[in-house]
Amino acid sequence: MAERATPAIAQQLPPPFRLPLGGNHPAQSRTNKAKQPHTATTAASANRTKKNTTMNTEPDGKVLISYKKGLNHKDPAGFTTARIALDRLAAMVRTAGQYAPVPFRNGYRDAQHSLPGAELIILDYDNGYTLGEATARFEPYLGLIATTKNHLKQKNGIRSERFRVILPTKTPITLGIEHYRTMMKEIIHHHGSDIQCSNISRVYWGNPHAEVIQLNGHRLFDWEPYYVTAKERQQKEQHRQPTDAQKTTTQLDKAIQTYMQNNYYTGNRNGTLYRIARWLQDEGIQNIPDRLRTLNQQTTSPLDDAEITNLIRRFQN
Repeated sequence: MAERATPAIAQQLPPPFRLPLGGNHPAQSRTNKAKQPHTATTAASANRTKKNTTMNTEPDGKVLISYKKGLNHKDPAGFTTARIALDRLAAMVRTAGQYAPVPFRNGYRDAQHSLPGAELIILDYDNGYTLGEATARFEPYLGLIATTKNHLKQKNGIRSERFRVILPTKTPITLGIEHYRTMMKEIIHHHGSDIQCSNISRVYWGNPHAEVIQLNGHRLFDWEPYYVTAKERQQKEQHRQPTDAQKTTTQLDKAIQTYMQNNYYTGNRNGTLYRIARWLQDEGIQNIPDRLRTLNQQTTSPLDDAEITNLIRRFQN
């Protein structure tokens, strides 16, 4: 278990991230890369809402983050946007406050006040994945994994490892509200995290007792391929004729079956079905409880009636 740190960001900071020998600082890599053309830069830039003066333009070794003291999430005002060194991220997630990867105009946290220039991808894991599995999955990246306040606590009848993966990006995220959501949904579906954390104004709570695992890989997270993939799929769907509706449903069913085959196993059954429920909801599918029961019964080791009922109740709440 990691040693508890004081909430003050400037005090008792954990050791800095260890970069690979011969590697540049992430911010340096980001700046150098920005000088070269990207395949998705034109599409991303077209969706900027406003010029963001906090966007990183110099190799300063920092990442942008918005934060606020206190845990009153009902008051969206009072956020401060700052650029902090990578080795201070661990202290940030251990504060008794709120933080978000997106800057907000006038410090007011909502979608309409969001600005482009985010430099972090944050993924929430509430059920299904273990810290060990997440550490192995994200080992190639630079970043950190931090447990949340509900880690190993009983929540909706389930006790599981709950944590957050925080990854610096290869380039600043320059997308508007809906395009940001499109990107995040693609990333979330690919990495199996909480689908509810796709909105641009999402806020996260610090945990003074967080266990922090530092990821010391060679890679910064490249969000652009996910965005391009999602947009290409949307464009194909928009050009389909109404008679293709059944084909779309069939493709979704095949994707879900593949996901079940890769992820449904003892210890991960609840989490897999819960993520599929969110997936179906995101796709606008009706009668989700019935579909979950059918998927469950098609497996070789289905959840019992009490477990599937509890999972459906948790999803509907």
